[in-house]
Amino acid sequence: MDEKEVIMIVEDSETLNDFIARNLLENGFEVIQCFNAKEAFRKLSKNFVSLVVLDLNLGDEVGGMKILHSIRLQDKVLPVMVVSSIQNDKKRIQCFKEGCDDYITKPFYMEELVLRIKRMLEKSSMIGFNGNRVESSYSCGAFKIDLNTLSVLKNGKKIPMRKKQFDLLLFFVRNPNKILSFELIYQNVWNEPIPDEKTLESNIYVNIRSLRNLIEEDKKIPRHIVSVSKCGYIFVPE
Repeated sequence: MDEKEVIMIVEDSETLNDFIARNLLENGFEVIQCFNAKEAFRKLSKNFVSLVVLDLNLGDEVGGMKILHSIRLQDKVLPVMVVSSIQNDKKRIQCFKEGCDDYITKPFYMEELVLRIKRMLEKSSMIGFNGNRVESSYSCGAFKIDLNTLSVLKNGKKIPMRKKQFDLLLFFVRNPNKILSFELIYQNVWNEPIPDEKTLESNIYVNIRSLRNLIEEDKKIPRHIVSVSKCGYIFVPE
């Protein structure tokens, strides 16, 4: 490797975090250590990262699952390995649904962890992935979205939202003033295979309607989420 791959470790146990970091350094990687979710969001927004090693229980309200969710809303490719003491099958399946690439339970062999990381990096290099930043917040017109607290402000006023509404607005805020097709919206917000046309448009319409109820001054004459006939929507932030 001409340039060292950068591995971010998000683990609240200082002993385990240091142990993983030391072994990764010995294997030729650069390491960024994070001990809580807030630190992880801050460093993800400031550094190009090749892979994230992520614990689920971080001793705070955000936790690893929300970090994984936020990463996948912005980046579908960045490799994420969950390292957790949770051996529950439902939790493991939930992690893969959220978009993790691998899941290893504690305790584990360090050699196995390193080999899994190397294999994941080999796969990502084959598709040309060179590391990305993941933002901690977005501002667009009247809207500000904070991914650390999963909160939305419009003109400085907080707007409570459910998970799907938040995800949908984030996608719009990241893609203002563009025609966004039904298929593109579904791929990025639902993170599932695209259903038949009727189901696709119905699912999106229901969630667009609920989001308009929250952010539009007049939901009957929407200013921000504008329909494009038989195609999709345009998000106008001002």
